[in-house]
Amino acid sequence: LADNKIGPKGARAICSNTTWNNLRTLDLSGNSIDASGATELGKNSTWKNLEELFLARNSLGVSGIAEICNNTTWSNLKKLDVSCNRIGGSGGEAIGQNTTWKNLEELLLARNEIGDYGAISIGSNTTGRNLKTLDLSRNSIGDEGAKAIGKNSSWESLEHLLLASNQIGDIGAAGIGSNSSWKRLRSLDLSNNRLGDECGTALGMNSTWKNLSTLRLFRNQIGDKSAAGIGSNTSWKMLEELRLDGNQIGDEGAIEIGSNSAWRNLRYLSLVGNHIGDAGGSVIGRNSSWKILECLQLANNRIAWKTVLATRGNSNWSYIDRIDLSSNAGMTVERVNALRALGLPKGKYIWQHFTAAHYI
Repeated sequence: LADNKIGPKGARAICSNTTWNNLRTLDLSGNSIDASGATELGKNSTWKNLEELFLARNSLGVSGIAEICNNTTWSNLKKLDVSCNRIGGSGGEAIGQNTTWKNLEELLLARNEIGDYGAISIGSNTTGRNLKTLDLSRNSIGDEGAKAIGKNSSWESLEHLLLASNQIGDIGAAGIGSNSSWKRLRSLDLSNNRLGDECGTALGMNSTWKNLSTLRLFRNQIGDKSAAGIGSNTSWKMLEELRLDGNQIGDEGAIEIGSNSAWRNLRYLSLVGNHIGDAGGSVIGRNSSWKILECLQLANNRIAWKTVLATRGNSNWSYIDRIDLSSNAGMTVERVNALRALGLPKGKYIWQHFTAAHYI
């Protein structure tokens, strides 16, 4: 029933039904239900088997989400999507205080202006032992909220934590990195925050996330020190994707990342838009542990021909499909032509000059 302009009256009519005793999924996203419609939903006492409830983009507000959270019938709820509802910090508090949804596995709360106040309450929740996915992206959460999330010891089943596009800095990221309860964590997204040069050590020292496969830290202010801390990690042996695009990493940080020998399952590494030159690029290009690496993104750095030669001579990367060196000032036309003459694998290297993309 998504995107049907149902409104509060329609929501009231739907809630009046008493025969859907086996209803498991209800999608009312994008229907302008608002707080009054949410109040009617919250009063429902017949959908005892409800497992998935989608209420994104409905202008529920604080009072609306509070009524949803007050429902004690939906004890079998496994997935709740209330993204884009402007529930604010008080709405986050209502969610954090809920004790009915003990079977909840997915909680999607993106774009809700939750802030630190709401995040602190959510982080203090002790009933979400089955929670696998938590999306708190775009919620103006800062260090205090992130620290509270990191302190949670109840989410032992957590696999995916999304905190992108908030206001989290080094202190908050360190709080996340210090968590020792999320032993099943598979993906962490802290992209587009305010991470600087002090968070990498705490993240890199984490020895609990042995199942981590995806780490996204792009569009921050991570420098060499943090990059070195991340590169020193020896526990993320299942890591497949590492994104550090749009940071301030130079050769020193790149050397530490390139020297990592623990990430033997790494398939995708992106360092686009940093300050890496040949000193760092060459070490990355010579890494002998990433034997199933498929894609290396080094566009928009300060790389020249030495990095290309290092990757060309790497016989361990038998699965590599793409090495992107676009928009590197050191890759002049003359140098590219000289590299072509060396017989580089066709279609593997990408070099972009102005608007023309060329596959070497």
